[in-house]
Amino acid sequence: MFPSEFAEHFKRAFPRLINRRVLVALSGGADSVALLHLLRHPELALDLGAAHVHHGVRGDEADGDAAFCKDVCGELGIPYHVLKIDPCPVAGSGREATWRQQRYSVLLDLADTHGFEAVATGHHSDDVAEGVLVQLLRGGGPRALAGISENTGKVIRPLLASSRADLVGWLREQGLTWREDSSNLDPGHLRNLVRHRLLPELEEASPSLRTHLVHLAGALARDERYFSEQLQALGSWIDPWEPEGGVPISAVADLPLPLRSRWLHAQAARIGLSRVTRRQTDLFSRLIDSADVRAVTLGQRWCIRKAGGQLWLAPPAPPPPYRIELVESVESDLPLPGWIIRLGPTAEPEPEVRWRLKTHSSARLHVRSPRKGDRVEVNGQPVPVSKLLARQLPRHLRSTWPVCCESGRIQWIPGVWQGPEPSIGASHVVEVIRRERPACPL
Repeated sequence: MFPSEFAEHFKRAFPRLINRRVLVALSGGADSVALLHLLRHPELALDLGAAHVHHGVRGDEADGDAAFCKDVCGELGIPYHVLKIDPCPVAGSGREATWRQQRYSVLLDLADTHGFEAVATGHHSDDVAEGVLVQLLRGGGPRALAGISENTGKVIRPLLASSRADLVGWLREQGLTWREDSSNLDPGHLRNLVRHRLLPELEEASPSLRTHLVHLAGALARDERYFSEQLQALGSWIDPWEPEGGVPISAVADLPLPLRSRWLHAQAARIGLSRVTRRQTDLFSRLIDSADVRAVTLGQRWCIRKAGGQLWLAPPAPPPPYRIELVESVESDLPLPGWIIRLGPTAEPEPEVRWRLKTHSSARLHVRSPRKGDRVEVNGQPVPVSKLLARQLPRHLRSTWPVCCESGRIQWIPGVWQGPEPSIGASHVVEVIRRERPACPL
């Protein structure tokens, strides 16, 4: 499908991107080099940029890859960027998984910063076939076997219909060069073992195996898209940072069984977790159906638990104690993702404003985390703040919920308690705002 067939395929698959800005993830390998050249087809009229992600390993070889990519882009007149990531994986995550997440993160950040409408990667059909075998060997379920998609949000993969042999053959015909990554030959990596040994040996018994594996991934991907649509229509989601962000247990228990485990995977993805293990899925089923399991620990020590007939998600640890001075017309981020507080002149509240407190322009206010011994007056009687918070908030929010004070005296606990407002002269207002946070894409 080179190059006119590629252009026709691109126009059918990504019509919204014709004549738009596209960022190419350029590793220097045959696949990404071919992609960069093919995307220059005049019928596509793309405004291209390229970015090379430097992992900080492989020493001079990696520096050579970056220099090669720079030279290619220089010859083609394409803007070029080098992005660096931390080579050390986070605790509890594998190196390859950490790098993959970081690569997408820095590429998408660059795309947003420079106005690119998509990030194009060089994945091809061999990647799909190899991925199916890798996931089978790892015990992956249908979602994992469905493999990579041609279009995932802002990430596109225009070469999935092409094989590695197609790309290399075309590059050679054009007299174009590329770089080989020596780490791709290391048999210590499972994917390399599959690519160089297991898959070729299996093809001796089934010469069309790659085609079969790609077909299987496609069929499963179609099923997963259907299940995802059903889940979006039927499911509801936990918001860990909302006082009323739980989901009734019955809402998940009543889902058809094929959707219940997928709900857990989708919910985990919404808080940035890339995978849910089989054991966690089994424990979650017991959490829903029986009384002997009250909580399940997910990746990165997130915990899903049930309380009061609802499911809640608790983060690994609460933020440390904080204190924020309120400055007029300045928005301050609370240590709860998506929550903002600000002080300003009285005006018509915006839709995002959740709670408001009238105050004087001269008031010197601050917000802080709750403290042991905090008390406020309710019906003329002192009541511990901890008791009020326990009535209104899930456990994991109680130590972090904002307490608004003036001169050391508690004036307001948004959504929980409020002291007397000034009867006259209240020209200003404190507002607590919730800005929606997008679900984690990849």
